[in-house]
Amino acid sequence: MMRSGKLQEFQQAFSGHLRSPGRIRRPIGVPKRAADIYSGLLFNNICGFIDACFPVARSLMSERRWRNLCRRFFSDYASHTPYFSRVPEQFVNFVNQQVISLRVPAWMPELLHYEWIELEVDTAPNPPASEPSQLLTLDPSVRSLRYEWPVHRISSDYRPRKMQRTYLLVHRNRELKVCFLEINEVTAALLSILVESPKSTANALSLVAGRLGYPDPDVMHIHGRQLLADFINRDIVIGKLV
Repeated sequence: MMRSGKLQEFQQAFSGHLRSPGRIRRPIGVPKRAADIYSGLLFNNICGFIDACFPVARSLMSERRWRNLCRRFFSDYASHTPYFSRVPEQFVNFVNQQVISLRVPAWMPELLHYEWIELEVDTAPNPPASEPSQLLTLDPSVRSLRYEWPVHRISSDYRPRKMQRTYLLVHRNRELKVCFLEINEVTAALLSILVESPKSTANALSLVAGRLGYPDPDVMHIHGRQLLADFINRDIVIGKLV
């Protein structure tokens, strides 16, 4: 029987080889064929989660370069989650940390985050059933996002050369479909206020007008109520207009 210290050394050596067979030698006693099969299964499994989550980013690279990027992640990134569903999030973190050494476009980390957020929203918890309150709050699936690049427009036909601040709202509707909306700075500020804590209609709109230095608060209240009514109808905002 292998002692605990020796077992730990073996496990570290074997896992290192599985993650990077080209750089770390196979432990003595482990058959090459078995190690190659196991390493390939693990890598392909990780790639399956990454490929499914980032179709746009993948389409913008050659297959070889995309696989090399996945290999770098598999070999070098110290992921601390035991859940396969969190692998795409870890991939986003990896590229964001290594964007310079990976030599990917400056907008790539934000594009990956934008693609990953669909999975995040799709798996967000459902709110408990309750009667609508007079205080407004956001559905748990709602994400209000600010990017420095127009990530929602990036494709094989469009790769931005200049930054363009972009505000997006992502949520899951009552049919459990993930929806994306382009919003403006005012709407983003309103959502940010509702994230902080539930607010009454008048309080939320007054806070937005104050934070943005809006010259005519009455106009803010008129248009803001219309926006909130639409968001309540879409299940983005939960509560009643008062």
